[in-house]
Amino acid sequence: MNKSIILGLVFSASAVLFLSGCGASGQQFSQFSTPKPDKALVYVYRPSAFVGGGVYYNIHVTNTSTPDFVAGELVNGSYLQIDVPAGENELWGQTESKSSVTLDVKKGETYCVKGGVGIGFFVGRPSLDIVDMTTCKTEIIETKQNN
Repeated sequence: MNKSIILGLVFSASAVLFLSGCGASGQQFSQFSTPKPDKALVYVYRPSAFVGGGVYYNIHVTNTSTPDFVAGELVNGSYLQIDVPAGENELWGQTESKSSVTLDVKKGETYCVKGGVGIGFFVGRPSLDIVDMTTCKTEIIETKQNN
C-alpha cells in the first residue's frame, strides 16, 4: 500500500480514539431538578461539536457569599448542575482567554448557560452565553452529566 494512505489511516484512527475520550461519560440529561429552597439552580451545558471537541475548561462560580469555587469541568457534550446562592453570581471559564456571564438569580429559580469553544491562537477559547429556558430545554437533552 502507498505510504500516504497508511499514514492517513493511522492518523484518522488516532484522531477518532483521541476525540472519543474527550466527551462526557455520565448519565444522559433527563429532566430539570427542583432547586433547593434557599438556592437557585444553574445548568451550564455544552452541545457536542467536532470543532474544539478536545478542548475543555473548568467552570468557576464567584459571588459575595461564598469563596470562588470550581463547579466542574465543561467538556464536549456535557452539562453541569450547580446550586448557587441568591444574588449576583459570575460564572466563568478560561483557557488562553476568559469568558464570563453574570446572573442575578432568585431563590427557587432555574437558569441556563450555554458553553462552547471558539477559535483561539494556541487553544480554543471558551464562550459562555445565558440562554432562555426554551432553547435550553431543546439543546440540553443531547448532553451527558460530566463525572
